[in-house]
Amino acid sequence: MLDRPARRRIDKVAGLVCEILAKHSVAGPLAPDAELAKLGLTSIDMVELMLAVEADFDVTIPPPDITSENFRSIRAIDHLIGKLDPTTSDESLPRS
Repeated sequence: MLDRPARRRIDKVAGLVCEILAKHSVAGPLAPDAELAKLGLTSIDMVELMLAVEADFDVTIPPPDITSENFRSIRAIDHLIGKLDPTTSDESLPRS
């Protein structure tokens, strides 16, 4: 059974990522484990994405968690949000 709240969370993360990558002409559906840096996510984009995640999910990302690994992929960002907000569950999409 698909975990609906988590599915919406990862879809929202994917939407934020797609908005930022669209600036680099990267369009289309992204795999949850696609490496965002290889798709064109820059360090400036990572900061923009971090701020968008904080605003959209009403979380504060502590400095030790602002790492390239936590922003490596949509799945990694989703996992970070789940860690920061324990009222949401981990997403349940299969690994690609």
